[in-house]
Amino acid sequence: MFANTKLKSQSFSAYFKSLGIKECQTKEDFWKHVTEVNPFLAKELQPIMNRKLKGNIYEVKNRTLPFSLAVESWTMNFHQSLLNWVSQQTYLKPKRILEIGCDNGLLACSYATMFPDAEIVGIDLCGYGIRCARELAIKQGLNNVSFYQMDFMEVSEHFSLNSFDLIISARTFHEIMGPIMISNYWSLLAYLKENPTYGDSRYLEIIHRLLTEDGLYLSCEQLKNSADLGRWANVLQDAGLHIQWDDSGTIEYHEIGVDRLSPVIVATKRETNLETLEGMEHLYTKGYPLVFEEGRSYKGGTAEFAYQRLGEKTFVTGIQLKVTNHWHVFRLELWETDGFLLVYNYGNMGYHELDILPACAYEEAHQLMEEAVGKFGHLGPLVWYYHLDERPE
Repeated sequence: MFANTKLKSQSFSAYFKSLGIKECQTKEDFWKHVTEVNPFLAKELQPIMNRKLKGNIYEVKNRTLPFSLAVESWTMNFHQSLLNWVSQQTYLKPKRILEIGCDNGLLACSYATMFPDAEIVGIDLCGYGIRCARELAIKQGLNNVSFYQMDFMEVSEHFSLNSFDLIISARTFHEIMGPIMISNYWSLLAYLKENPTYGDSRYLEIIHRLLTEDGLYLSCEQLKNSADLGRWANVLQDAGLHIQWDDSGTIEYHEIGVDRLSPVIVATKRETNLETLEGMEHLYTKGYPLVFEEGRSYKGGTAEFAYQRLGEKTFVTGIQLKVTNHWHVFRLELWETDGFLLVYNYGNMGYHELDILPACAYEEAHQLMEEAVGKFGHLGPLVWYYHLDERPE
């Protein structure tokens, strides 16, 4: 909940709804909603969002504030989850906040209400977005937030060194740094050795210069898998920013009906004694310690680290699925340890799922594998293999 009296009795969901932001479960619901708000802008935006026509999404969606807030329905649950997470960090008592890539000002205005004694500054390259942000701040009667149109690379020319004690970015740096190749890997350790960082650290050195010595940089970027998180941690470190893994966390949300999970990273100029992989395991298992016993299941990065922690294994059998007309490949493998059978389902894009079964539960293991085949087998051709040297590359 917000600390401000105006919003004490409202949840973020109710607050967003009051601004005309609607929770949509399907794309059809989303387009129906934005079309009702402005049919002309919806018609212009749809082919751009569907990548059938080139154009600037932000310049179209931010043409008017009501339409901009309607389009926010796409990321409504993500922003709610992020704001909920920030509001729960009671140690945050900022005096001056910079939001990078503030867009229409929705988050910056929320921070202005959440921290009424702080000064909030939002910057964005899109002039239409800045216009919407200023209009939103006036509409909410906020006098502690201001917005500026500028290129991020020029931000040091406008603000003094060490002038912000909290800097925030949410889904911003994949656009500032330019297109980043999607991580394609089977082994996290091997991949990070070959691809250690996520972009050029000079971009993040700007944050280092603007941040006070004891300030915090909070980021919730589009890190789609463990490899992306590892590369982000390394590029932050190259810029002199060190992830505080105890303070960082993860948020769960849904985006047009699709369940997602994103890390929320807190970095400071203060060094830690954890290497990147150690820190990642700490983050993924925080609050959910790895327990190796029959019946346990793990997903995502937690499954990846659990599988590695289970030590020596003997391969039993596997199935590889190559998705037709795509680079995605899935493997569903059965492994054996001294005490367990492991059904390990993983892909070359960071997907991981691990089921720990009793040592002799071959029937249950094969049933799980058959269920997976039945669920995903239509996506492409299947190849069975019974020795690792037979596994397709």
